[in-house]
Amino acid sequence: MTLEYFPKFQDYKITDHNPQIQVYGHRLYKDQTLYEFLLEFLLVFMSPKSEGKVRDYSIIKDSGYYFDAIEDESKQLHYYPSPRMGLKRFIFFNRSDIEKRFEADRQALELHREHLKQSIKVESSNYDEDFALDVIQDLFYGYNAILGKRSWFAQSLLSLAPEIIFSESIGNKKKRTEGLDYTSDNWLEVDRKFEFNQHMFMARGGEVYYLHVLQGLNKIDETYRDEISIKLKEMITSIPQLSILAQFIQGEWEDVVNPSGDFVENFHFIEKNLQAIPKEYENVAPFTVIELKNLLNSQLDAFEKVELLGMLVAIQIIRMMTHRSQMILNLPNKQAWLLDLTKNPQGAIRKQAVSSYEQLEENVFRAIFTKYDEDTAQANTITNAAKDTSLLVRKLAKDIGLVIPPKGANMRMSLNENLVKVLVLSLIKPGERLLFTTFLEKCYEHFNIIIGPKEAEKHFEEISYLNDFNENEQNFLELLSNCGFLKNLSDATSIVENPFKG
Repeated sequence: MTLEYFPKFQDYKITDHNPQIQVYGHRLYKDQTLYEFLLEFLLVFMSPKSEGKVRDYSIIKDSGYYFDAIEDESKQLHYYPSPRMGLKRFIFFNRSDIEKRFEADRQALELHREHLKQSIKVESSNYDEDFALDVIQDLFYGYNAILGKRSWFAQSLLSLAPEIIFSESIGNKKKRTEGLDYTSDNWLEVDRKFEFNQHMFMARGGEVYYLHVLQGLNKIDETYRDEISIKLKEMITSIPQLSILAQFIQGEWEDVVNPSGDFVENFHFIEKNLQAIPKEYENVAPFTVIELKNLLNSQLDAFEKVELLGMLVAIQIIRMMTHRSQMILNLPNKQAWLLDLTKNPQGAIRKQAVSSYEQLEENVFRAIFTKYDEDTAQANTITNAAKDTSLLVRKLAKDIGLVIPPKGANMRMSLNENLVKVLVLSLIKPGERLLFTTFLEKCYEHFNIIIGPKEAEKHFEEISYLNDFNENEQNFLELLSNCGFLKNLSDATSIVENPFKG
C-alpha cells in the first residue's frame, strides 16, 4: 500500500528508514519515558520555529509559544531550543553519580558559583553565600521529574517554567575528557561541545505528538490554535518565581563566558528539525485537539495539570498507533479498548478483555510487516520493531495504569482514578455535564472504549454475555461517583460533570 506522510517535505527519504518508522512516524521509541514525551512536545511548542533553516537566529528568537500552521509542506520544520547548560549543571551536577562527572564541568560549576557569590548578598551572620546557593540549588532540584542513575546532563525537571524545560544533551566521555581545552579559559566551548542532536531519552516521540496536534489544528476551527497556545503557555509559566531565578542563574554564567552577548549556536540556541508522521493520524487528530483544549481549560493546580496532561498524551499516542495499525491491516472494525472493571477473575469480561488487549498488541506489531523486507533487513530489525511498537504501547499503558497488572499474565485494559479524571476533563468542557449514557458514547467515539452493554452490542457482531457488561457499567458508575464526577438525578438517570470551571 502507498504510505502518505505529514508534512511532505522533499528531502524526507522515508524508504531509508526502518519499518516501524515508516508505519508509525519518525519516531516513537520504547526508552523514552512517559514524562519525556510531554517535555519534548512542550520544548517544540515553546521554541522559535521556522520552515526551512533560518540563517539569522536573531530574527526569530522572540517567537515561539504558538502552533504555527505549516504554510509550505515541501520545507522541513525546524525549531531552536535554548540548551541552558550552565543552569542545568548548577541544578544537577552535584547530585549526580560521581563517576559521571567530568573535570571540565566540575571546574565550570566552581567558576559559575564563584561569580554568583559576587552577585548575591546574605544579610545574616549565620549563613554565607555558599549556603544561599545550596538553598537555590535544592529548590530547583525539588521539582525533579527524571533522575534515576542518569548523568547530570540527562536529567529533567517538571515543566512549570520554560527555562527549566531542557533539551536533550549528551556528554561524550572522550570529548569531555580529552577534547576540551578549558585550561585557557575557553569556557564557551565547555557548553558547546555537548551533543544536542543525538536522540536517546528525548527520542522524537514528543516531536511526533507535536506534528499530530498540528494535523488536528489544520482540520478544526481556527480559534482552537490560539486558545490551546495560550493555555499551554499559561501552564508552563505558572511559577514565575522559578523563571526569575533560572534567568538569574543562567544569565550570570553567560556574563562570564560570553560577555559580548552575541548569539552563539550550541550555546544560546541549538537547531533541531522535525521529521514526518503518517497522514492517516489526521483521522483522529481533531479528537486530540478537542481533548487537549478541554483539559487545558480546566482549572487545576499546575502540578496536577502537568501530570494529567502527560497521561493524556500517552493515551493519545496509543490511540494513534492502534488507529494506524487498523488502517494498515485494513481491519473491518475499530480496535476495541475493552475495559475490565469487574472483580471476577474467571468472568466472561475478564477473559474477553485479556483476549482483546492481546489482539491490540498483535495488530500494532503485525502492521510493521507491511514494510518489512526480509531480504534486506538486519538481524535485529524485527526485535527492535517489537520494542518500539507493541512493547511501547504496553510500557506507556502500564505507566499510566491503562493496562494491568503492572507485572505478570492476563494483561488487560482497566481504569484508575487518575485515568477517570483524564477522561472526564478531556471529553467534557469545564463546567458542563453529560448524561452518563452520552459520556459512554463519547468514550467509545474517541477511544473505542467499551464498558457497558450498549457499546459492547454495537461493537461486537455476536456476544452472548451482555448481562456481564451491566456489572462493568455499574462499577464504572461507582468509580465516577468516588472521584466526584457523578450526580444522580433519579434511579434511572445519572450525569457526569467536569466541575473544574474557572
